[in-house]
Amino acid sequence: MGKKSSKNNVPKKSLNKLALPLFSLGILVILTGVFFVTKQDGYVTPVAPATGTLIETRPVLSDALFTGKVAQAYRIAAEIPKVLDSQFCYCYCKQEKKHKTLLTCFTNKHGSKCETCINEVLYAYEMYKKGLMLDEIVIAIDKKFYRPPPHRSL
Repeated sequence: MGKKSSKNNVPKKSLNKLALPLFSLGILVILTGVFFVTKQDGYVTPVAPATGTLIETRPVLSDALFTGKVAQAYRIAAEIPKVLDSQFCYCYCKQEKKHKTLLTCFTNKHGSKCETCINEVLYAYEMYKKGLMLDEIVIAIDKKFYRPPPHRSL
């Protein structure tokens, strides 16, 4: 029998030296693809709609009655009533004005005059747009806005 012919004239050591960089490049390409496919933009579709049975049943005032940041807060209140209906209002209007929830502040003009109410709504909306669940939003609001209740004088 004669001499064996080799179809591949590349030495084995050269193939081994190329294998690791090619494998690493392949992994990098795959990871880059996964990153771009799963990358989230600034807006995330909320996991659950902000609707459902409400404690506060009165309608939110129209945002057309207001301007600027106040109008934005009333628009948001109408858009995510369940989120706001799940929030405690840290201006403590529940004690003084007998409000049920943060949503109550936007069923009348109280929300238009209260910086705490407006800021709570805007922050809740920001968390909602990031895709946080309702309980996560409640916790975030509590952490950011909690302050001890004012003492009443006797």
